[in-house]
Amino acid sequence: MSPQTWLITGCSSGFGELFVRQLRAQGDNVIATGRNADTKLAHLADTGAAILELDVAAPAAEIESKMVEAWNMYDGGIDVVVNNAGYILSAPFEELTQQDLEDCFRTNFHGPLNITRALLPKLRARGTGTLLYMSSQAAWHADPSATGYCATKFALEGAVECLSKELAMFAPGLKVLIVEPGFFGTRAFSNIIHAAQRVDDYAQFNAGVRAYEAGVVGTEPGDPAKAVERMIELVKGTGMAAGRAVPLRVPLGSDGWGRIKARCEETLKICDEWEEVAKSTDKSPQ
Repeated sequence: MSPQTWLITGCSSGFGELFVRQLRAQGDNVIATGRNADTKLAHLADTGAAILELDVAAPAAEIESKMVEAWNMYDGGIDVVVNNAGYILSAPFEELTQQDLEDCFRTNFHGPLNITRALLPKLRARGTGTLLYMSSQAAWHADPSATGYCATKFALEGAVECLSKELAMFAPGLKVLIVEPGFFGTRAFSNIIHAAQRVDDYAQFNAGVRAYEAGVVGTEPGDPAKAVERMIELVKGTGMAAGRAVPLRVPLGSDGWGRIKARCEETLKICDEWEEVAKSTDKSPQ
């Protein structure tokens, strides 16, 4: 397989950094992006990856300009886009302001979609490429204090599923993939953004949430290097993905897989138990 060119967001650490290192070791071209790239991505200089300053929360026009720059870095443009940048927002619903949520959506939702919109005309014209979106098990279920994060992942998956169906009609050579990791040993739980505590009644709850979050660090069941290896295989159709039709959504990690499966089974149970009520609202036969 000839070398591909990958654009990856959020490369300062975690999955993003591992993508850069594994792909460069395989001989692929990589455009590693992030905020304050001169300092926060300096540790990637030895990989030979191209470094691009990019804030995914920037206005759409700025992102579009950056994508023009990125497309022209290598002959043939970009083959794979990995929308990895994002953060966890933690706070009970009642303490979240509209601004808190808008900031989170700007990074976790609008950022990936603005990048996609900027690159789609070129990708469609060429007719090939892969758009990979880093979602989460949190796109399937809700947890206390996770309103902001879950909302962005629910929204992202809905938008991307619509996109995948449109591209299947208009650009069948473009592949769309959503990966849904559980808890992995990245720095995600060390970099949680906590909204300001505004309601005294939630003080004890917030203390408990922060203690739980701190307890996750270092105990995550998932190996991030293995997860990145699987994601690269899903895109390239190699390894564990060889000879298989890759679905739109793929869970990663036994914990994430277990929670997603349980949610699906719960939903099927509701559909079975409430079928009569659901169908009772249909129009009567003429």
